[in-house]
Amino acid sequence: MTRQGKNTLIVMRGYPGTGKSTIAQALAQTLQAPLIDRDIIRQMAVDILGEQPEIGRFAYDLLFALSRKQLELNLSIIIDTPLTYHRTYEQAREMAHTFHIPMLVVHCQCPPELQKRRIEGRKGAVSQFQITSWEEWEGWKPRFEEYEDHGCIVNTANPIHDSLSHILSCLQQLQTSQLTRDAINFSEA
Repeated sequence: MTRQGKNTLIVMRGYPGTGKSTIAQALAQTLQAPLIDRDIIRQMAVDILGEQPEIGRFAYDLLFALSRKQLELNLSIIIDTPLTYHRTYEQAREMAHTFHIPMLVVHCQCPPELQKRRIEGRKGAVSQFQITSWEEWEGWKPRFEEYEDHGCIVNTANPIHDSLSHILSCLQQLQTSQLTRDAINFSEA
């Protein structure tokens, strides 16, 4: 996904407090790729439209519309979302398929004690929708659907440089395997 590499859709995944946004921002700076953050979109929608029953869905619809536009411009993008639901993962996968580009899911994880410290320390730094207590998280946790995403698992308890190096390695492997598949498909055509 460097300027010389093939465009890629990178989608963040993980529980609140696992470092998704921190990693997404560092990755966007490293790759010079647009970052589209669902929390910012949702907060702006509420600020403008007020709390509406479908505001969450609207935020995702807008996130995917903005993402499609970046891909139409031949840009790689990073989507910062928890990927709570399998259907959101499938939407991202379908978008990557439509644009014939690889998709990398960066699945952020960390020990629960670190996650708890992070959750309780942020106090809505990005939006009022952020979970800011462990009790609130425990109430939300059952909503997070478990599914296989074949992603790049990152332990965000490690230094950010190590996490970025691991992600870039996963990205290189993904792009290499995509180029190999493209070459095979071309030679069979």
